[in-house]
This record gives sequence, structure tokens and C-alpha cells, in this order.
Amino acid sequence: MVKYRRADACGITLPNLQKAITKRSDLISASKSPIKQPVVYVSSPASVANFGVGFDVHSIALEEPQIQLWFKSAPQNIREIRIKGRYASDTTADPDLNASGQALTAFYKEFDVAQGYVLTIQANTPPKVGLGLSGAEAVGAVLCAAVTLGLDLSREEVARIAAKAEPMQHMDNVAASALGGFNVVASNPVNGKLRITTIPPPLDLGAAIVVPNVTKQSTMINRQLLPNTTSRENYVESMGYASTITAALAGQDIDTLLETIPWDPFVEPARAAAGAYGNGVTPRFLQDLKHELFSKFHVAETMSGAGPSHALWYSISEDQAGRAANGVGLIKPAVDLISSRLATIGHSVRQVYITRPSAKGATIHNSL
Repeated sequence: MVKYRRADACGITLPNLQKAITKRSDLISASKSPIKQPVVYVSSPASVANFGVGFDVHSIALEEPQIQLWFKSAPQNIREIRIKGRYASDTTADPDLNASGQALTAFYKEFDVAQGYVLTIQANTPPKVGLGLSGAEAVGAVLCAAVTLGLDLSREEVARIAAKAEPMQHMDNVAASALGGFNVVASNPVNGKLRITTIPPPLDLGAAIVVPNVTKQSTMINRQLLPNTTSRENYVESMGYASTITAALAGQDIDTLLETIPWDPFVEPARAAAGAYGNGVTPRFLQDLKHELFSKFHVAETMSGAGPSHALWYSISEDQAGRAANGVGLIKPAVDLISSRLATIGHSVRQVYITRPSAKGATIHNSL
């Protein structure tokens, strides 16, 4: 098994920043002969945003799937993105439209970098299914560029720049992909800056991501489906759930977590009512499914990000005990149940990921 090393997330002082960039640019431009640029390889985890009621606030990184990116510098006039893999045809390679290209544009502008790049992305995970792949790509691209230039940006800075490629610059997915673990994104009321609080996920928490064969509208459209206001009752209920979820994760209390994360009185019902999760996936369908999964298998269901994927959460040790007792366990029949319920309304299952939360964010596998 290959052991991966996570890069240190240390800061860099601004006076030295331009000096480092200028030195790197001078070294490249001074040579008249072609220079073979080293390649930086980074893997970046997918994520589940919202994680219950935490719209734009909560997110959690996943061990699988991951996005792989290979990056090298190029002359200033070259901005090239190469997409490979099973879902290459489903992902744009236009740097002005691809999330990684948009993030690199923001990075180069912020640090006044006069260079181009060639970025290769391995696309073996279906895009637009609610797994935060655009955020994972953006984080991976920014981290690659920072490493290439010798800049030790903090992971919070990586997430902030990567978020410029996201609709309305929402931070939840990029926070998870950059830092790993469970993340709470909130504004600092003193200075107005965003603060990311990261909590290591419980080791016993498992996840199964059920990807239905449903065409998703863009994340921006799904954001626009949400009403601008909610009732006082919904607000109080949501605050209670969000606080309980965060406390349960901080205390490694899986039972309380599983009891709480399925219930969202605001975002999921609004999107389900508008058909964002597929025809027939109504608020009542979701509520009935959540109750059935929890009562039969002690498995909690949330929609993954803006959907249409369904995330199932469970105790790994409880599943293992079940498999030892009956040869089946909990998560397999839970996945079978959701697959059969989706089939009743005309939806097949495209893919299932049996995974768990990742304590690590994007990982540098080789660097300069």
C-alpha cells in the first residue's frame, strides 16, 4: 500500500510572496532553451455539502471518490486543460468554464502570476451528481499552482481562492476538499472574514453514496429554487438540528448524529417540491424513505449537496456486527431499499460508492 504524505499548511508573508513569484518567473524567462517543467500530482476528495440542515455551512470530505490532477507550468499564452477518464466527455475543458480553470485564473490574478499551465484531470467520477467535484477540482488546481510556485498557502487560503470558481463563491465543498473532515463555515463577526472550523470525523462513521440516473440542473439553478425567507418555526428547528449535529460530531456521538442529520425542514423539501432530485422524489417520498431507512436499518439519509445523489450514513461497527450475525449487515439492504424505492418512480441507480469520511483534504503525492 502506498502511504501518502499531506503537505504542511503553513502561511507565507506577503512581502516574500511577490519575491518568490518574480524569482520563479525570472528563472523561467532567463533560459533560451526549453525547460522541462516538473509535474505536480494532487488528489482531492469529493464531499457532501449541507450534511443535514447545514446549507452553505456544513460539509464533510469523503475517502472515495477522489479527483486526480496533474499540473505543470507553461508559457503565459497557454492555458490548457486535458480531461481523461470515463466521464471525460461530460466535463468541459474550456478554462473559462471549467471550475479548475476558473480557480487558476483567480489564483494567477491575485498573485500577479505571468505564466500559463497545462492541467490534466482524471474524470472517473460522474459530474453534476452532488459530490462537490467542481470544488474538488478547484482546490486541487489551486494547490498544484501554489506548490509549483513554492508558495506555502494555508488550506483556508486554498479554499478561499478555490471558492471563486463556485456559484456565489459558496465555501462548503471547497472547505471539505481542502481541509478534510467535517467543516463549519461561518463569517467572523469581528472582521467579516470567513472562518472554517474543522472537526475530525468519527472513525466509526460509514457512508454510502447512491447516485441515481437523474439529470441534474446546475447548482446555480438549484440554489435559486430556495425561498428567500422561512418561518420562525423552521428557523428554530434548523438551529437545533445544526447545533446538535455539530456537537455530536465533536463528541464522536454517532447515535445522536444518525438521529438528527436526516431532518431538514427547509432546503430539501423546497428542492424536492421543485423536482430537483428527479420526478417523483417529492418531500413526502423523501420523508417516508428516511423514516423507513432509519427504523429498519438504523441508517440516516441526506441528500448529497444539491443532489440528486442520496447519502446514507451508518455505524461501521454496527454494520460489521450485522454481517457477522446474518451475513448481510445494514448498509447493503439499505442500499437495496433505496434502489427499489427509486425504481417505483422510474429511476435506476447509476453507481454506488461505499466509503467513509476522510480526515484529510487534498493530498500532494509528488512536488517540486
